[in-house]
Amino acid sequence: MQTLTGLYIEDEPNNLIVTQGLFSFYPEIKLIGLDHYPQKLEGLYEVVIDKNVDFLLIDHELDKMSVPYKGIDVLREIRRHDSNIYAVLLTNYSLDDYKGELGEYDFQLNKGDLSDPEKMKALVAKIKRACALRSDNDALADMEKRQDELQYLLEQIKSAVGKD
Repeated sequence: MQTLTGLYIEDEPNNLIVTQGLFSFYPEIKLIGLDHYPQKLEGLYEVVIDKNVDFLLIDHELDKMSVPYKGIDVLREIRRHDSNIYAVLLTNYSLDDYKGELGEYDFQLNKGDLSDPEKMKALVAKIKRACALRSDNDALADMEKRQDELQYLLEQIKSAVGKD
């Protein structure tokens, strides 16, 4: 069984600990957080690469970290480099407060809903399905690239021997 790694962008350490505890019931998922947040968004994608992150959980308000950006800014920065990473907005506020940004997230959930076993199970299923689709899409893209390379080589061979 492949373990999926999620990065939780969260400014409240206790929320990270609680959410990690909830995800611990799903051994196929490992949830990590950041020890500190940089003052600039640049470099956050390197964390995604370094930690081999498969999906994101993002809190919108990061005011306790004293950074000049919000969760949506983190998502936008990471998606500049990886437009397909699965991202979930987790918030304590009404989702209506984020209507203008909801379309940028793949899924939205109130943090309190994580304590509902059915909603947690549904979230895990969505994450697993999205990550599997991403893996399949990556494999297809790799196959298409190889097919293009083989087609190019075939054309070169045909050209070299003078046949069409």
